[in-house]
Amino acid sequence: MQMSVQEKNLSFNNIDEILQFAIEKEEEARTFYELWSQKVKKQSIKEVLLEFAVEEQKHKELLLNVKAGRDFNQPKNQIIDLKLGDYFTEVKAHENMTYEAALRIAIQREIGAHQLYQYLASIAENQQIKELFDRLALEELKHKMRLENMYDENFLSEN
Repeated sequence: MQMSVQEKNLSFNNIDEILQFAIEKEEEARTFYELWSQKVKKQSIKEVLLEFAVEEQKHKELLLNVKAGRDFNQPKNQIIDLKLGDYFTEVKAHENMTYEAALRIAIQREIGAHQLYQYLASIAENQQIKELFDRLALEELKHKMRLENMYDENFLSEN
């Protein structure tokens, strides 16, 4: 079972520490997706993992820009969370994993990232930083939704 972000006792002394932590998490996610895109055998899985690596790099760049003092545009999107990932048992990555397993792992990672950004938004004292983390939480939820839709289409829906 996954631990919630609040249970991990994250503590930060200032906004730079928060931003640096988030930057490191995005880099960790990008590295994970790139690494596993090279290890899996199935091309369709490789493509999905590489797409998410690119998205995580964009998030990292956004965080770096904010840390450097640049503004960002806050999109006003709302999405519907299918919450399929809430019912998955934890899956470990391996070189011969199936497409289903790869999707489940990616969904689990996006859930964790979403929870992290929700938590960081909740503790942010600066409104712009709160909006940044709200935006990133939304982006991670979009990733999760896309993955859950792929999972639904391939493994839950009747063909």
